[in-house]
Amino acid sequence: MTTTSGNSNTPHIDMTSLSLSDKDSRGTTTTNNNKSSSSSQTQIDPFPDLKIQIVKEIVNTGGAIHVDEIPLDTGKEISAEEFHSILVDAQQQQEEGDASSTDGSGMDGERPLKKHKVDDMKKKEVVLIDVRNTFEHAIGHFIHPTFSTTRGDSSKNDSTARSDSVVDVKDKDDTSTTKATTTTTTTATTTPTTSATPAINPNTVTFSHFDSTFCSQNSESLKDKKVLMYCTGGIRCVKASAMLKQRGVKDVSHLSGGIHRYLEKYGKDGFYKGKVFVFDQRVALDADSMLVVKQEEEEEKVVDDVGEKSHDCQHEKQQQQQLQKQKDVVGKCIECNIPYDEISGANLCSVCRDLILICPSCRITLHEFHCERHQRWKDAYFTFLERFTVEELEKQKRKLQSLHDSYYLPAKKHKNVRKTLRKQMEKIDARVDDIKVGNAVVEQNAKRRCRTCFESNDICDGRCWGFWKHSQSPHHVQGGGNGSTLEPIMEAKVGDRVTVGPNWNEIRLGGRGSQQDPVRLGTVVNIKSWASGGDELDCVAVKWDKSVDCGRRRNTSGTEEQQSEIYRWGVVARNGQRMYDVRRVVTGDGDSTNSAR
Repeated sequence: MTTTSGNSNTPHIDMTSLSLSDKDSRGTTTTNNNKSSSSSQTQIDPFPDLKIQIVKEIVNTGGAIHVDEIPLDTGKEISAEEFHSILVDAQQQQEEGDASSTDGSGMDGERPLKKHKVDDMKKKEVVLIDVRNTFEHAIGHFIHPTFSTTRGDSSKNDSTARSDSVVDVKDKDDTSTTKATTTTTTTATTTPTTSATPAINPNTVTFSHFDSTFCSQNSESLKDKKVLMYCTGGIRCVKASAMLKQRGVKDVSHLSGGIHRYLEKYGKDGFYKGKVFVFDQRVALDADSMLVVKQEEEEEKVVDDVGEKSHDCQHEKQQQQQLQKQKDVVGKCIECNIPYDEISGANLCSVCRDLILICPSCRITLHEFHCERHQRWKDAYFTFLERFTVEELEKQKRKLQSLHDSYYLPAKKHKNVRKTLRKQMEKIDARVDDIKVGNAVVEQNAKRRCRTCFESNDICDGRCWGFWKHSQSPHHVQGGGNGSTLEPIMEAKVGDRVTVGPNWNEIRLGGRGSQQDPVRLGTVVNIKSWASGGDELDCVAVKWDKSVDCGRRRNTSGTEEQQSEIYRWGVVARNGQRMYDVRRVVTGDGDSTNSAR
């Protein structure tokens, strides 16, 4: 969580969780930690630490919009009730329009349509846009009551369906257009079905892509539409609505308080279906978990039923509840397409590290995974090459070369993608050369590795980053697993001199030295938490004395300076071992000791 000071009309806190906030008279937002979610899923503390930090942007837009422009250009903020009412009206207009078109005479069954109903059908088309990232949309989203008069088979709808002329951004540098379909409604109801068309998914990996991809390509087609936007807590769509309005889209509204406020009011009986990703240790919540009153009533009913119903009835009820949960799943495994909505930090795309949905059955058969945007790369792009023969590597390179030369054109438009492909081909060439000269061997039975830390799955199960850190090792939960205690992190401080440590991973970090610099030496410049998660300071930022591997950047004076690199300093592995990429060394004056064994 981040707090800042500034214009009181500007949102200052990213409420992507269920915590509540209060704003003081000076325009500074602070979190009230005494208020917590009543969800039954929150048995652990979802917010283990509080971090206050002044930043340029609460939600990064890549500089697309300045904070001072938000109060001037943002769309209309509407309540959950108004948002729901608009969707209900759109659904009813679709049903009435369908009924009147059956005989072409403006008749609704045996009754003439009233004038105001005919006028309602001439209202702007409602376009519903999900401002969140692809993996968030995949496990849950609002469903669209109507797009246009185009009819279609609802069973064929998928998450890429959208309004006519709206571009589907499958890749940051790749675009295609998909026509939307609408569901066949047989009864008039304000409770939508899960077979309806999902809200538009801009297919962004990070919010900073929203303006450069979705807005730039779709603003013209949205100018005559009524645009409704939503996100998790109501912050991202404040900026997203301003982006669209700056491009000339006039009628833009966004959901106040985001999905959370809507679910507090309507639960799964509203237009939102599936789960909502919440950016903390709870990972994702069911739509009904926000209905506090309903939860309490159901708990009381269960207690009453215990004395009135037989064991068989209770078992039958549990089965029915389980079947209903399965029906509520909107996510799908990216490999086999079965209903699946369990998000895990262990399931990342090998190319972009985006979170993906992959069921346990498919996961066990694969070493690496690929998101929807990179399905074309799945047979050719792998982070870990040790299990492939020379022939297999050369085949991968030919596929990558083909994508580079014939698919991602023009070159200027796909500059970043083509650069990624070239780097992978160079990596393959280096691996082939090492095998041919005997510097490397093929390991066909190589273990699966974590895409984040590159350790094998006996050391890391992939959940070594973010809030997943708390669930990887049993030591985090039980204080030592089978009765053992977790050893404390070795002392480190800014200014310590360090060199390559006992757990230095050459696949991720490169060689331990070079001919020019056989022994790496550097200085600790910062101590923080590894991979943005946890409450331990278990990694260090190091600036090396000499290293061609470290990047460089320009400072405020315009001169180049070497960037620091992040290394593990006591990160807990899956087996309870503390991992140290670097170790302290004794300096000339002897004020440092060799702390990491």
